[in-house]
Amino acid sequence: LSQSPPPLLKRRLGVIGEQLYYHSHGIDYSKINESYVPVSKSYGKSQILESDYHDPFEVAIVIREMSEEIAMRLRKHHVNTTVVHLGIRYSKYSIKSGFRHQLKVEATSSTKEIVAHFINLFWKYYENEAVRQVEMNCGGIVKKIGLQLNLFENPIQTVNQEQLDVTIDKIRARYGFKSMMHASSLLTGATGLKRSEMVGGHKG
Repeated sequence: LSQSPPPLLKRRLGVIGEQLYYHSHGIDYSKINESYVPVSKSYGKSQILESDYHDPFEVAIVIREMSEEIAMRLRKHHVNTTVVHLGIRYSKYSIKSGFRHQLKVEATSSTKEIVAHFINLFWKYYENEAVRQVEMNCGGIVKKIGLQLNLFENPIQTVNQEQLDVTIDKIRARYGFKSMMHASSLLTGATGLKRSEMVGGHKG
């Protein structure tokens, strides 16, 4: 093929003859209509609180709200996370600056599981200091292929939880994030309701 005249190959094999000739020389004139878009390396959120949070349970509420938003983004892009990272910055009046820790997890985009991982990280490393900033990140992103069942969990429960997440996502996509929120988001310290009314971090 590489030594045959292209006009001859075209006469004998048609247009594919020319393509085969160029391919044999490592040349490809095919047009790429869609550019390659790589999977995002991570999905995260960061929030500077309006005041120092002295009650860790209020911080936990904020972490839950942010976890839900990140989980929604993962499902929207049909990906799972395998690493969760939590960064907490304490008040400028605290002796300690804060902490950053991550945890490797089974691939998931489940709101229930992601919330649990972030909450566990927080309680494990929290040092009884006032909190001013929360940074959360889901990394180790992999394409979601089907639903991964857990040997230690009822498969029906796993499927139902997946369907519940998808249903909530659809409702929030249509009516806004605040259309379905936990009652804890109405408590002092919660920020989800206020942030749902903002656009790009500003009052919409």
